Amino acid sequence: MQEINFTSIHKFLVSAIQQSWTAVYLKVIAIALLYGATVHVSNIFGLTGTPWLATPLLWRSLDMMLLIFDIVTAIALWRGMAWSIWLLFGGILLLQILPYTLLRSHFILKPEDAQVLNSLLGTEILLLSVLILLLVFKK
Repeated sequence: MQEINFTSIHKFLVSAIQQSWTAVYLKVIAIALLYGATVHVSNIFGLTGTPWLATPLLWRSLDMMLLIFDIVTAIALWRGMAWSIWLLFGGILLLQILPYTLLRSHFILKPEDAQVLNSLLGTEILLLSVLILLLVFKK
């Protein structure tokens, strides 16, 4: 079995994010994450239609974690830090894709919430797919 060489992967990411299209796309993702942070702040202050304390504890916990994740990741992506790619993929997988699929029923308070979750998941998968293409092809 072949070992994973993290130094080589890091060098690859540094090289890839220096490509102009990838650098621009990372800034677009950073802006999207900052928008996400404003949504979480709006949720916390009850500005999105559902009082925050009326939502399930899991929902409130993820709002807090995603707010921190969105801000930290947005800043790191904007600054072009190679480790932010790992943070982005890991955070989206662990904080959004897994909870919104495995614990789906905890996030659906009204029928339209299912469509919102589907849209969020689709958007996340699309954003990551485009980033993978930019990283792999580096042109």
